Amino acid sequence: MRYAIGFLLALSIASTPFAWHWAAQYFAPPPPSVVDTSGLETEMAALREELALVQGRVDGLDIRMSLGLSGKADDPEPAVESPATSDSLKDSFAQVVLIADRRSANEGLTLATPSFLQQLIGLPREELTDDCQSATNSKLNGLLKTEDVGPIKARMLEPALVSIRQIFANVQVFEPELYNRIKSAGSLCVRRIRGSIASASSHAYGLAVDINIDGVLDTLADGKTQLGLILLADFFKKEGWIWGAGFGREDSMHFEVSREKLLQWRRLGEI
Repeated sequence: MRYAIGFLLALSIASTPFAWHWAAQYFAPPPPSVVDTSGLETEMAALREELALVQGRVDGLDIRMSLGLSGKADDPEPAVESPATSDSLKDSFAQVVLIADRRSANEGLTLATPSFLQQLIGLPREELTDDCQSATNSKLNGLLKTEDVGPIKARMLEPALVSIRQIFANVQVFEPELYNRIKSAGSLCVRRIRGSIASASSHAYGLAVDINIDGVLDTLADGKTQLGLILLADFFKKEGWIWGAGFGREDSMHFEVSREKLLQWRRLGEI
């Protein structure tokens, strides 16, 4: 009897690893299934795009509330006089207002310097003056096109035309009254930067456009601009464009493509 008990005990000890292995396989959770997330990623991208458009509208409403309805900006003094006989902002788009916190207008974006543009595309022409001239750079000429981009016609770099057309399409959806009053004061102009000797302006590359409301030009370097341009600035920024209101010498009718956007186009082989 003592030998039988010893034999059973030894058998129990010897079979323990096999029992543990069988239990682990039997009770283990099933392996995770592979889920195709490509469709989900597409839907998420579409939702993010819709959210960006909605955010643009919300930002526009914030400006309306702070400037149009209350008649005050962030400053303690009034920045906009309330329209006398209108219950909407449509009659105030051309009104000149103070630009609150203009130096942070382009936060998150970087200016494309003349040296960067020259390295990217080359000089538009060898000799630059303060007057608009024709481009002699073959690479640049191959990328320049003249097209109707919505409320205006512009001659610019081809990817810039695609980008600004999208900007104006968004404006037409969310600010249709403003869209109908947008005018241009020029786009391509092969010249040097005012006051420089040989640095080419972003206009010289077809990467900038001057915009105004109702054909009224903005006064340079006075720290003020048309209300419609403040509303437009947010649409341009979301598309990766720099607003001239943030320059040391304020130029709020000026919009140009940022360095980040140009690098994106280069990665995509568009320039």
